[in-house]
Amino acid sequence: MRSTSVGQTSPAPAARGPRRLARAGFLAAGAAAALLAAPLTAHADVIGNLPYGAGGWEASFSPAYDYDGDGCLATSAEDINGNLNPGLALGGAVNGHCHDMAQLNSSNTYGRSECNNGWCAVMYDSYFEKDQSTNGVGEIAGGTNGHRHDIESVISWINQASNQVEYLSVSQHGDWKTYTRSQVRFDGSHPKVVYQKDGGFTHDFRIANASDDAVENPTHQWFYPPLVDWNHWPQVNAPTNWLRDRLMAADFGSASFKIKDSAFQGELGRAKPLEISFQP
Repeated sequence: MRSTSVGQTSPAPAARGPRRLARAGFLAAGAAAALLAAPLTAHADVIGNLPYGAGGWEASFSPAYDYDGDGCLATSAEDINGNLNPGLALGGAVNGHCHDMAQLNSSNTYGRSECNNGWCAVMYDSYFEKDQSTNGVGEIAGGTNGHRHDIESVISWINQASNQVEYLSVSQHGDWKTYTRSQVRFDGSHPKVVYQKDGGFTHDFRIANASDDAVENPTHQWFYPPLVDWNHWPQVNAPTNWLRDRLMAADFGSASFKIKDSAFQGELGRAKPLEISFQP
């Protein structure tokens, strides 16, 4: 089995039932312990992350991530106390102060699912501290060279009968690009995606190609940030979903979570493959 994060082996292929869910939790706990053991670089902007909380479709078909060297690494948008990531101002290198193990040590992926008509759509949001297109350039009016904060997304479209991802959608500059299963590379049941700088533009997600198995992130392995799905957020304050509600209501400027109530159904409708009977 190939390794996927420090001290973690590949998550098992999708399987129904409590054994799979228990294994997912075990792997997540092992990954968290291993990441904490790695050396940290001090960054004022890096905050703690939320504990793993996911199961079912969300856990079985979460993306396997890599991050190209000319951009930020995914990190947490909120810590267990509800503190929000301040992000980074533009300027310096396009990956300046946001491409260290410190980011991955404190990373999360945020998920939400909807199932009907034999299909499940699982959306995964990732947070990055800035999205900068040009080295050495600060923020320009109109955001032509990027912005503080970036949130990019992936959707796994799962056929419940075959119990596998049949389509994959990735966010690209405010739109979606959708691929068939045959176009996507997998780590077990997990689609491989890469956070890239899109030529002279800002950053987005793309599907992995064969050369991407020379993984670029600091672990040099396909990476699985601790996943927090919509129904498994930690309950630390009243009302019950205080942490989730706080993050979904946060103002990240040009970046926005697509799993939040006001966006989720609409984004599924925009990304949905025409060939399937799923109804957002």
